[in-house]
Amino acid sequence: MRFKTLASFAVFALVGVFGFTSSAWADHTQPEIVKGSKIIGKSVQTMGGKKIGEIEDLAIDELDGQVRYAVLSFGGILGLGEKYFAIPWEALSLSNNKEHFALAVTEKELEKAPGFDKNNWPDFADPVYYATIYDFYQVPLPKVGENPVSKTDSSKTSESGKTKQSKKEYKK
Repeated sequence: MRFKTLASFAVFALVGVFGFTSSAWADHTQPEIVKGSKIIGKSVQTMGGKKIGEIEDLAIDELDGQVRYAVLSFGGILGLGEKYFAIPWEALSLSNNKEHFALAVTEKELEKAPGFDKNNWPDFADPVYYATIYDFYQVPLPKVGENPVSKTDSSKTSESGKTKQSKKEYKK
């Protein structure tokens, strides 16, 4: 009896200290693994903090289960004139407070990005499209048979030698 009381007290103490509630854990299957519905609808900002759109969908490789792209909506008013963009998952940085993602492009650069109409999606598996998208966002192409670049890499370098801001450096 005394053990049950002590165990109950320990659980309540952990909840109080760490703020874990059943609803907080319901969104996670393991630490750092969240439901797709928590990502869809999340805003995307420039590294300077300006909102440029939100994640509308995710493109997932059926064979290995890896998220390859986040589909970003940008522009338009009330969905009219809106354009979609396939952003390589590795090009996005999750903010420290986990409320939004950051993308190392400006609004003007995004306007020049390869995009598509929400009713006419491209073939994400097309090697030419795949290479074009990764090149535009200056993310190294994964080698055939390998998973995409790890989200924990400290920096990204394109063929032009331009280094992207480290995910660990992003603080907003």
